[in-house]
Amino acid sequence: MAHLQISQLIPAPRFEAFDYLASPGNLPFLLKPAIEVQVKNDDVPLKRGAEFHFLMTRYGLSQNVRIRIEDLLRGSRLTYRQVEGLFANWTHTMKFEDHGEEATLVTDVIDYQMPFGLLGFLADDLIVKRDMTAILEARLQKAKEHFAGTD
Repeated sequence: MAHLQISQLIPAPRFEAFDYLASPGNLPFLLKPAIEVQVKNDDVPLKRGAEFHFLMTRYGLSQNVRIRIEDLLRGSRLTYRQVEGLFANWTHTMKFEDHGEEATLVTDVIDYQMPFGLLGFLADDLIVKRDMTAILEARLQKAKEHFAGTD
């Protein structure tokens, strides 16, 4: 299984950073332009066991993606697992830690497995891991800019 970890200091209190990054409704903005996201069920409350359905499009190819919240402690952590989508396995944990009074250290931890066996491992080494790292870094940078612009 592959592993990624990315951190970013967000200029916002922990609960505000959590609410912004954990909201499925913000995903289309946060992943643009790399991935076009349509939220298919935006009326689901954020709680353990909740499932969210998205249509994600990249390079003109669309994929249904469903995720299920496995663990949630508002303001501290959120873990979700892909139950339908591109990856053979995908788990994403977001951790939120106070960093002074008005800043939060956000850490994304992603564990995943590519489909297609050896071909998937090769694609991961050559393209996917680097590409996914760039997308996740851009997502956290957009969150940082969102809060930096709200002063």
